[in-house]
Amino acid sequence: MTYVHPARYSRHCVKEEGEEDKVPKDVPKGHLVVYVGEHCRRFIIDLAFLQHPLFRGLLELAQEEFDYLSPGGKLCIPCDEAIFLGILQHVRSWQRMRVCTLCCL
Repeated sequence: MTYVHPARYSRHCVKEEGEEDKVPKDVPKGHLVVYVGEHCRRFIIDLAFLQHPLFRGLLELAQEEFDYLSPGGKLCIPCDEAIFLGILQHVRSWQRMRVCTLCCL
């Protein structure tokens, strides 16, 4: 996994003035907001993804670098955005296979 120094993330993942600590209205139930990459791009992910070992690894990175939350109180994942997108695609495939397997039992 590509490592990027946390200082490159912390200045981008800071809470904006007037931003509240509430769950954003555009986040459906059962989902979580994470911020990824040097520019802290926002992603809404399914909570079920957290069961996948790759996502657990990403959370471990976030814990090591930020104690889970960046200085702005956002969950920032310290990895390259392109790598995150690849992991996201893999985990979505894994989730679809898992659902198919459960349906066919």
